[in-house]
Amino acid sequence: MEETSAPGKLVEILSSLPSKAPDRSIKHVFRTTDRATFEAVQLWEGEHGAYSVCMSAQAGCRQGCTHCATTFARTPFVRNLNAEEITTTVEHLQERVRSQQGPLAWVDFAGVGEASANWAHVTTAARTIVGRELAQQVKVTSIAPQAWVRSLLRPNSWLPDRLMFSLHGANTAQRRVIIPRADDPSTVLPLWAAVADLRPVVLNYVLCEHNTRPEDEAALAELLTPYAGRFFILRLSSFNPVQGSPLRPSSREEQFIAALSHDLSGWTVSHHLSAGRETAAACGQLRADILDLASPTKRPGL
Repeated sequence: MEETSAPGKLVEILSSLPSKAPDRSIKHVFRTTDRATFEAVQLWEGEHGAYSVCMSAQAGCRQGCTHCATTFARTPFVRNLNAEEITTTVEHLQERVRSQQGPLAWVDFAGVGEASANWAHVTTAARTIVGRELAQQVKVTSIAPQAWVRSLLRPNSWLPDRLMFSLHGANTAQRRVIIPRADDPSTVLPLWAAVADLRPVVLNYVLCEHNTRPEDEAALAELLTPYAGRFFILRLSSFNPVQGSPLRPSSREEQFIAALSHDLSGWTVSHHLSAGRETAAACGQLRADILDLASPTKRPGL
């Protein structure tokens, strides 16, 4: 797709990929003036009759999560995005969705990068986004390291309207197969629950062969049972395979979802089905594809 400049020319669209009909979502890869790349996705939220934007916090990511295409890109991490680049990107997409007869309901920092690792710029951009009424709400998705979560609990700390924390395992060893730098779930869950007393918190659990065995059902139910009623929902997410990842989709997905739905009394359990590879739906997937189109000396426009 032909490139178009965003206001202020701080960022420009390098590539766009629409979802298949009837979905009205479009994934974009943006490029900054120093040629760093990141993703932003305009998502049609049909039940709300509005759009959302899945926004990146960084050009790449250092976390190395094995379910994420960013980890396996040619340049997994470049730098943090600054607040003005983030705001300019949202402004550009807000203008696009407004022209398509859909308001921008919220911005979710759930794209490329880890929001907690760029928190100063994310919070500055979030305040600007809401203050200028570019979107009604701001949400944040994170692996939720305990040091960052503790900072959220300090008096007068800024908090987004909603948060989603990545769990992905019932114990440290299991969780670190997917998030190499992850904290012990039994250590961070009390902190996460304290945040959940202040804002709605979704717990996300990606479903793969590694963490959906029968013994994993029992371990996860045991871990989460004491927190019934504290969190907004437990979101069980189908794994979207990405090139390079050692993980595989679960063959026990239906059984695992049914077991958790039955065993976790007091919890709302939901299933999030992947949008699929045809739309490069995995986080960082389109960016990774673009970076790998050609050899480093022949990559067009980079």
